[in-house]
Formats: sequence, C-alpha cells, structure tokens
Amino acid sequence: MTIHHIILYRFKPEATPEQRQSVEDSARSLASQIPAIQGIVAGKTVYNPLGHGFDIGVIFLFESAAKLDEYRPHKAHIDYQAFTAPYLEDKLIFDIETS
Repeated sequence: MTIHHIILYRFKPEATPEQRQSVEDSARSLASQIPAIQGIVAGKTVYNPLGHGFDIGVIFLFESAAKLDEYRPHKAHIDYQAFTAPYLEDKLIFDIETS
C-alpha cells in the first residue's frame, strides 16, 4: 500500500515569485531530511477553473500510514511548516491510500 499525502497551497498575493519558489524547493528537500518519505512530486498548477485558486501542489509518498505518522512530528517537517506559513493564504491537505 502507498499513502499519497497531497497538499495544495494558495499563496498570499504579496508572496514574491522567489518566496513561492522557495516553498516548492523546500518541500522537495524534505525527502533528503526525513527518511519516512518514499518520494515527492511537486509543481505549479496548470490552470483549471475548478482549481479553487491553489497555486502549487505537493504529493509526498509513504509506504504506510505508520511512515506518514513518523513524518508529521519530524523536526524538518515542523520547520518547513513554520518557514512556509508567512507566505500562505490557505492550504488543503488530503491523504489517500492506494494498493
């Protein structure tokens, strides 16, 4: 089974292009800091009228719910949340399990 931890980010209007890119880059770097992460896919939105204004999406892959539970309290994850918070207007988190 694989857990897909999907996060959609909507930036504050005042977030600069550099700040927006740093959020995406920082997400990608988590795989080298948190052993529980099996893989990461991240990218900017391709416009969709039903996209609710989200700007980027990140999908973290975990081999089990237990690995996702290891990730949540990890210091690198907590630091990432604190780093990104000033730039974000909203985020949506959705986890799915696939076989």
